[in-house]
Amino acid sequence: MKKNVYITGYLPLFSIILFSSAFAIHIERLLISKLKFFGVYQGMRELFSAQTIHLSAGFCLFLLFFMTFAALKLLSDSCMQLGLFFFSMDKEGDTLRLTRQGGWIFFGGAMAAVVLNFSLTIILILFAASALVYFFYFLLKASTYMNSVNIMGMVFLQLFFWAAFGLVTAYTVVRLYNALMAGIAS
Repeated sequence: MKKNVYITGYLPLFSIILFSSAFAIHIERLLISKLKFFGVYQGMRELFSAQTIHLSAGFCLFLLFFMTFAALKLLSDSCMQLGLFFFSMDKEGDTLRLTRQGGWIFFGGAMAAVVLNFSLTIILILFAASALVYFFYFLLKASTYMNSVNIMGMVFLQLFFWAAFGLVTAYTVVRLYNALMAGIAS
């Protein structure tokens, strides 16, 4: 029986769908409880059925998380391949073929996140743990084509990129929040 090398090609999509579902389910429950607490939910019930409110909120949250995770996957793949371009001695793309099986790591983490969606902390821990385990898996597989200096360069490139991305995102959110609060206060 011939082995199909493309069998894991669907795993990133399913992982994104499952992580998005886990986050959306948890946040939707939290959103509905906050709407009830502030008294907005009852007014919405006069216009829409409960199922419509829950489905609409859940779908919008799913879409938001799906787009976020898809963008993060695109950034991650680009950063990984840029790191391979700079630091790998592989010229044929064997490193990418070796690391393709790592999609199972995210898939397993995503399945666990769907099952354990009652806590946002657990979902975040599962996502971070999946990313960290995948990164070490990637470094282990890529070390075939890298020496220790190149591996350190790859690690520092990843750390620099994600730290810069996180800081720019946090700065933008804080500035947006401050502008919103200043607009409300005046």
